[in-house]
Amino acid sequence: VKIIGALYKIPLARLIGKEGIGLYQMAYPVYGILLTLSTAGIPVAISILVAEKQAQGDHYGSRRIFRLSFAMLCGFGLLFTLLMVLLSPWLSRYVFLDERVYYALLAVSPAILLTSISSCFRGYFQGHQTMTPTALSQIIEQVVRVITVLLLAYLLMPYGLALAAAGATFGAVTGGVASVATLLFYYRRHKKRSRPQRPVQPPEPVTHLLKRIAALALPVSVGGLVVPIMQVIDAAIIPMRLQVAGHSAQDATGLYGQFSGMANPLINIAPIVTISISTALVPVIAEAVAKGDRKEIHRRINQALWSTFLIGLPAAAGLLVLATPICDMLYAEPDVGPLVAVLTPSTLLLGLYQTTRGALQGMGKTYLPVVNLTAGIVIKGTLNYLLVAIPALSIQGAGIATVTGFTVSVVLNWYFVKKYTGFSLDWRKTVILPLISTGIMAVFTVVVYLLVSSSAGNTLGVLAAII
Repeated sequence: VKIIGALYKIPLARLIGKEGIGLYQMAYPVYGILLTLSTAGIPVAISILVAEKQAQGDHYGSRRIFRLSFAMLCGFGLLFTLLMVLLSPWLSRYVFLDERVYYALLAVSPAILLTSISSCFRGYFQGHQTMTPTALSQIIEQVVRVITVLLLAYLLMPYGLALAAAGATFGAVTGGVASVATLLFYYRRHKKRSRPQRPVQPPEPVTHLLKRIAALALPVSVGGLVVPIMQVIDAAIIPMRLQVAGHSAQDATGLYGQFSGMANPLINIAPIVTISISTALVPVIAEAVAKGDRKEIHRRINQALWSTFLIGLPAAAGLLVLATPICDMLYAEPDVGPLVAVLTPSTLLLGLYQTTRGALQGMGKTYLPVVNLTAGIVIKGTLNYLLVAIPALSIQGAGIATVTGFTVSVVLNWYFVKKYTGFSLDWRKTVILPLISTGIMAVFTVVVYLLVSSSAGNTLGVLAAII
């Protein structure tokens, strides 16, 4: 799912250009903020509470949590969809200072309700440690979304960048419809196979249940808000500070498009596996905590961290040494390469943040990743403001700020996971051996690229080096 999500931006960038990508990327953070408010961290709370009820054998209680959460999410989703429709003219005119963003904001707004509904089903199934409905619904959603994005961008491009970007954002709506339909099918089948359940104990009062949901969900919701809020601030600050550095308004939008729509998607390819590990880790840790099985907690965290290093280290090194050739091959924009190179540590850092966040959430410490991420984002935002305006750094200042911010968040998460679990990391197996292998790999990657590209061209050189 995440691979498709990262790769579709390559043909999209070629279709609508860096300025069109800039408009597209301006709309999505607002959607992300309102979506986070509408779901309010409830899916994670559902996952934790359902896993807890299942561990206790209370199947009736887990179904009751789902029904209550579903009603809440439908109400929130509808409210924030309407809010986005009403706010779109003001946001495009006064926040982004580009009225072309209005159509993209309007087009994506119905997706808030649809995604809220999907997230409730996914939280329920994840609590049962049944990942198939979540996985299949996300694949179908992403495929439908990408087809819509590329088709509408292509068809609407003759009518201007504003409508082409809006057509692209509408993909979230068609994808959302496909996702809800898939999850509803699975839920109906799950319900038919389940026997009628009766409470194994007196049902938990609704008010008490709501308090428990809020206690788990609120920190997750706040944490979910931090990133899209920062993206909105980035969308407003980075182009403005680029103009201070001497770029025109049009060039500033294009450079922001390179940062958010070209460089970041490449950085986010490797963490596709770690976000899956993180999602699956939450109910597993929650169940082990409910059973008091400390040994199982240690085993699962070590497993997750080993996988993260094994994927993140070589991915970061590969992107670093092939940054410019890859950007030339994918976007025909080799000048994005230096920005990607600066951002490459984020590939590993993002994976480590996701994994440690999953462990803390599973332990019920849902507020800690929020505080730690906020600390990193504040540092990133401050450095963005200071560094992007320096002509010698320009947009690369945003890359340096991102890496620094994520480093702070990861260090803090790591500290608290170790504090509350006392796990001991096998440094030799988890870090040192993958690091040595990564160094050897990087050298051979460069050698192969230079040998092949000198005779067969850039694209074949990149593909041979990746293999």
